[in-house]
Amino acid sequence: MKKLLLILLIITTQFATAQTETEIFLFDINKTDSGNTLTNKKNISNNPGYDSQPQFLANDIIIYAGTRDGQTEIIQYTRGTTRQFNKATSGGEYSPQFMKGKRGISAVRLDPDGRQRLYSYLPRQDKAPVLIKDAVVAYYTWANEDFIVGADIVESNLHLVIHNLKNQTSDDLKIPVGRSFHNIPDTNLISFIDKSTDQWVVKSINPYTKKIKSITELPEGVEDINWLPDGTLLAAQGNTLITKTKKTAWEVYQTFEDEELQDISRFAISPSGTQIAIVAARKDKK
Repeated sequence: MKKLLLILLIITTQFATAQTETEIFLFDINKTDSGNTLTNKKNISNNPGYDSQPQFLANDIIIYAGTRDGQTEIIQYTRGTTRQFNKATSGGEYSPQFMKGKRGISAVRLDPDGRQRLYSYLPRQDKAPVLIKDAVVAYYTWANEDFIVGADIVESNLHLVIHNLKNQTSDDLKIPVGRSFHNIPDTNLISFIDKSTDQWVVKSINPYTKKIKSITELPEGVEDINWLPDGTLLAAQGNTLITKTKKTAWEVYQTFEDEELQDISRFAISPSGTQIAIVAARKDKK
């Protein structure tokens, strides 16, 4: 039990890295003949504590993990206003995501006793059922209403696991992975970062067939990726977003001189591809 709690502590502290420093900035993506530009910067969290892991529910509607009264909760941002989505629990909620085919939100909850599970939440409801019994989910995404693909804590590592909610089965593929999981546009595939070698590789997996294909190698140290609706891959590297298509090498998408955006981590892209929410450490707050 002591070993398990230590493992949980090591993994879940990644959720709360640099607390009191991270903020979420929303930008408009403007397409021009010479490329895309990011404009109309807005700090949508603007809140002491940890604010991260954004996901768009729709254009102009974002959920994220945010600190409220010393506790991490599911926060919803809608066109300039924020509110707490869930009723407060004794544990902290992380990685909130829209549950495909359902009307709720899923989130990883870390309870004070070290228990870590994936729960489902409905607005202002007291009960939050566990979605996957006994699975210690760390990071994940919904492939569809039946499948969740993500990283589970297995022994002392993060393994690629496919959860079949319909059959209540889990398949540990025993592949060391990172924290970034996303639906690849216009496919039924999920992208993940394979860390089984020193050179990390973005790969895709079909949750039905479990077939895996390599997409591209990552520049050193890149942890977070995402996809534009047209299938362009984006990655965060320091104060820069870099991009790659099937036909191009990695190139600069946007470099930020702004002091607030010198250490970018996660980011999310709206369904229309016209907005991007970027998480960054607030250097000027130290």
